[in-house]
Formats: sequence, C-alpha cells, structure tokens
Amino acid sequence: MKSVRQCSWSYDLDMLTLVATRGRDFPLAMLASRLRCPRCGSRRVVVVFMPPSEGDTRRGAA
Repeated sequence: MKSVRQCSWSYDLDMLTLVATRGRDFPLAMLASRLRCPRCGSRRVVVVFMPPSEGDTRRGAA
C-alpha cells in the first residue's frame, strides 16, 4: 500500500469568476466535486463558505 502525503494548499476562490465559469444556476453544493487541487492534482478537495466580514470590499456593496 502506498503512503500519500496530505496536501495542505489553500486558496480564496473568487465568487465572480465561479459564476462566470460555472453559470448562475450552478449549485454551490456541487462545487467541490468539480474542483481539482492545482498543486497535487487531487480531486479530494474541501470547500468552506464564509460570509464576507463588514470591512470586506469584495462583497459588491459600495
């Protein structure tokens, strides 16, 4: 049996890019099944949804 080192790479996904590439109606619950780690190539990824904080300017409100 082979031993595989766990990849701990993380990245903040851009919601605008996800909507542009996947479409408005793409279910967020299926997002992890469509992603692949760019570092190790594994499809076993975890997606964590975090609401924007008050000072986060990326949320789209001016």
